[in-house]
Amino acid sequence: MPGAIGRVLRLVRKLIDFGQHLAGTVRRRAVAPGLAHAFGTADLGMVLGRIIHGLRLAAALEARLFRRASSGRDLMPAPIRLPAALATRLPRQAAPPDPGPRTADPGADSAVDPRLTRLPSEAEIAAAVRRRPVGAVIADICDDLGIAPGQLDRAFWDEIHHAITMFGGSLARFLLRLERRLFGPWPGEPARGAEPIWSAASLVPDPRPP
Repeated sequence: MPGAIGRVLRLVRKLIDFGQHLAGTVRRRAVAPGLAHAFGTADLGMVLGRIIHGLRLAAALEARLFRRASSGRDLMPAPIRLPAALATRLPRQAAPPDPGPRTADPGADSAVDPRLTRLPSEAEIAAAVRRRPVGAVIADICDDLGIAPGQLDRAFWDEIHHAITMFGGSLARFLLRLERRLFGPWPGEPARGAEPIWSAASLVPDPRPP
């Protein structure tokens, strides 16, 4: 297993475990105030949808990394770019999640909340993941799983930040989305809608090279 891919795969596995635990908590209708704050909503359907989408992203990224490793190619660090006019950009639309890449049963949840039937398919998500830098996908997974300060130990946070920065993601964009999720939009910025739009269009390819 190439070294960089091995490290990122271990991180992705941790994120999957984290997301599966969250999905189980939400299915038990046990959304504590702190969890609702991390997602910016107490709507169980929205929270579970985002977790499901995040787990599908993680499963697709895991598969992509295994394919790359089987070819003997390691991940190469991407050039670090400073954000340009970040404050003027609109935030990426909230992406939806999945119960678990290997053990998910979306049908059971779809019977509870019909919005989950509008999640992008695994094939759509896999296609989007192939077009985007690994670091950008990891940032999206963390956003979908509602990851926030205080949930993870320092070593886990450092792994996430390093992977986002080294492999083509934008740490500044990730932190900006985290701030908006926890504290709401900036003054004058439109508030996030009450119901997210679950569509593959939310997975706009990042313009950076893969």
